[in-house]
Amino acid sequence: MMFSLAEALLFAALVATTACLVPMYMRLKRLDRYHAQYRDMVDWSASALVGASNAVQSFAQDGRVVLEDLSREIECAKVALAELKAERIRLANAAQPGSASPEPAVGGNLTSA
Repeated sequence: MMFSLAEALLFAALVATTACLVPMYMRLKRLDRYHAQYRDMVDWSASALVGASNAVQSFAQDGRVVLEDLSREIECAKVALAELKAERIRLANAAQPGSASPEPAVGGNLTSA
């Protein structure tokens, strides 16, 4: 069986195409590995962002609880301060009319109000 010139040209083109496809195939394999690594990094970043979001939400919730507790304690302190001022005034008024002692009433100079 004898090969014609056209068959020889087609065979040479097939060999050249195969020679070009092998490096292309290698590049595609390398690109596929890079893509898998990139996908893993994106998945890891997404899970890290979810963790950060949960931490921020937890921090905000804890901050809200602390703020509410602090506000409640401030209100209690204001009430206690008002009671102390009222008691100081009551004691000062009770000591003024009939008292001959020069000593100040108990708690007389606690605040400068």
